[in-house]
Amino acid sequence: FFLAASQLDQQLPQKTMAPRHGFRPSHPVGGLLVLAVVGSIIGSFLSRSEGFSLPLRRRALKATVIDAPRLRVDMPASLMEVEEPAALEAARRYQAVELQVPSWVSEKPISTSFIAANDMPYEGSAAKRPPPLVLLHGFDSSALEFRRLLPLLSEAGVEVYLVDLLGWGFGAKEDVSNFSPEAKREHLLAFWSQHLEQRPMVLGGASLGGGIAMDFAVQHPEAVSKMVLMNPQGFIDGAPKVGPLGALGIKVLGSWPLRWMANQMAYFNKQRYATDDAVRVGRLHVDTDGWEEASLDYLNSGGYTLSPLVSQVHCPTLMIWGEEDEILDAQDQVSRFQEELRCPVTLQWIQDSGHVPHLEKPAETAAAIQAFLDEPVKK
Repeated sequence: FFLAASQLDQQLPQKTMAPRHGFRPSHPVGGLLVLAVVGSIIGSFLSRSEGFSLPLRRRALKATVIDAPRLRVDMPASLMEVEEPAALEAARRYQAVELQVPSWVSEKPISTSFIAANDMPYEGSAAKRPPPLVLLHGFDSSALEFRRLLPLLSEAGVEVYLVDLLGWGFGAKEDVSNFSPEAKREHLLAFWSQHLEQRPMVLGGASLGGGIAMDFAVQHPEAVSKMVLMNPQGFIDGAPKVGPLGALGIKVLGSWPLRWMANQMAYFNKQRYATDDAVRVGRLHVDTDGWEEASLDYLNSGGYTLSPLVSQVHCPTLMIWGEEDEILDAQDQVSRFQEELRCPVTLQWIQDSGHVPHLEKPAETAAAIQAFLDEPVKK
């Protein structure tokens, strides 16, 4: 979504490759702030709704690193407007754990929301236990983004965690004082160390989530055995400090007109997938308390600087790319990644798919992930 906004000003590279490590295009959020003025005139914005709690599956945890119960996740009342069965089922499966983070992020434990499958206690040898798969959603989204992958990975027996990044999704935002990239990294580290018991994981993400996964893998290589990148953002650096127009821009960021526009750009088969219900799912998290403040804090932090990190990724990587991406130029971006990644790379093109192959072609995407997970890691 963050990248889709940039297309309004044609701010993404198209036919010409950017200079190595010097690439810093005009910021995509600049388009959002322009739209803020327009949006304040052409549309009214939905107010946050009263929340309600969904019953969630519970199980006892092994008291090895943490001993915390699974928590209920408050979902906004606007969930009642969602029609897609996969979205409703994924929302039903939301759960949360409390994580301790550095005091500069939050002085209190953070209730962290995620969706999991096949996360029951393992009976066999810990050394033979396959690494868990952790997937990160894109800019200003939620784990519901992977709702169509979830049943396929679950049926295949993959232990998978779809994690809401700090400040987005449905995790707690109150008592959090920092939503910067550094804070998001510390939050993910806490999930890995406290909930996954420091087991090496296969870490992946879509769009900016792919960039965030790379950022984490470079900073904490001991935590990541493989990577799965889906139409990843890797060569767009930073986010503008939005200043006086920030509050207005954030309201438009969550508005229906802008989300609808980004939704249209995300899919190849727009008639089938770029529906009003997809917009409802995609903006559901903006109805949570604290979303505006968290989003403003992230933008004012300056965002991620990813382009210098790509060449520092060393673990085996699966790159999945929808061939008909209207947000990132697929050919240019893939060529750039292949040039700069210093690791074994498996490339899987997904035909008749746009920027979100995990939503538009979930069966093909899940099959590629499963095959990659089954491959042994070369020493």
